[in-house]
Amino acid sequence: MAASGARGARAADHLRPIPNERLEIRSDPAKGRGIFARQPIAPGMLIETAPVIIVPATQCPLLDRTILHDYYFHWDGDPDGEGRGAVALGLVALCNHSRRPSARVRRNFAQDTLDLVALVPIAAGGEVTIDYNCPLWFEPED
Repeated sequence: MAASGARGARAADHLRPIPNERLEIRSDPAKGRGIFARQPIAPGMLIETAPVIIVPATQCPLLDRTILHDYYFHWDGDPDGEGRGAVALGLVALCNHSRRPSARVRRNFAQDTLDLVALVPIAAGGEVTIDYNCPLWFEPED
């Protein structure tokens, strides 16, 4: 499917997925599917490193007309205009929005990943939320 030789040898080509025993997908009655901690997570902890597929800026308007609009991330460039997108291949794409997030997404340009980092302590069973930092297309729950 993906040919690592197409872009040449890079550090990201040597990454291997790591099972994440700290997280699980559950359904929240108000928000739907979300990511929840299976064990306590400390502030500053790297919760997940999700590889991404970079979407050229010219193709982002096409994604905006699909269900992927709700799940892909802004990668670089002007957030309100031109810029590439990133489709995350990890649980970070299922994090629900919160105005008081428990985690943040850090773009790791060197590794082509989105790193999910805890902002506050997250108890076992607690939801891992992020601030989408964009105009919302839904009414937020909190």
